[in-house]
Amino acid sequence: MSNDDKHAVVLNGQKLEVPSAKVTGIQLRLLGAIPAGYELIAEGRGNDPDRVLTDTEVLDLSGPIRHVFAKPPTAFGSLIDDSCS
Repeated sequence: MSNDDKHAVVLNGQKLEVPSAKVTGIQLRLLGAIPAGYELIAEGRGNDPDRVLTDTEVLDLSGPIRHVFAKPPTAFGSLIDDSCS
């Protein structure tokens, strides 16, 4: 495999090389040992917003290096104190 056949993604701050310019969310989970309950957030390029990456969604790794972060599940509703109502 030549260097032209490798593409990189930064997942939770760790640079990983993959053999394809296209990678799915589930492939990223497997590469980074990310638990299924975590959300994958792909940083937007330029003026594009960050977005949640589903397991079946394809992320294009061509061009500038992509940064992806895993976010643990959050439950904001459990922080509400019902006694205040």
